[in-house]
Amino acid sequence: MSTGMEIFSKLLSLAKCFKGFGTEDLRELLKISTKATWQAGEHVFTEGSDGRDMYIICSGKVSIWRKNGGEKVSLANLSEGESFGEMGLIRGTGRSAGATALEETVALRVHYEKLYQAPSAATLLYRNIAQALAERLKIANDIIVFQSQTGADLPPLLTIGKRHRAK
Repeated sequence: MSTGMEIFSKLLSLAKCFKGFGTEDLRELLKISTKATWQAGEHVFTEGSDGRDMYIICSGKVSIWRKNGGEKVSLANLSEGESFGEMGLIRGTGRSAGATALEETVALRVHYEKLYQAPSAATLLYRNIAQALAERLKIANDIIVFQSQTGADLPPLLTIGKRHRAK
């Protein structure tokens, strides 16, 4: 097996966002993507910053976080085969969370503005992102239900999903 095919096989087997991809789909996506690297402690992006690219971790670890009262709250630690930045790819508004490399990290950067050049791969990628975001929403819903059962303060349901403006 050639080195290129070994990389394809590894990416296909590790990354959930590549579920259902064939070799040609992956090759098409790789043509429009680039390699991204960060050192430990380096920010990939910060909450609220502009950015439409998503990333698939090839090696290393990344922390996903949000700020609450000036303090960083860890949402997840991701490693090889996991993706992040999907919401930026889809929403096109400020990043909903920040991402920081926990160790030296190498990732595949999928460029939003180039996805039109890979329509078959983009269709599969968007389908897989939708499935991943639906799973994350289910987990968030479970957390809200758990919090309500334990008496935690919850946001009014009428505000969930609405954009808030400063008064």
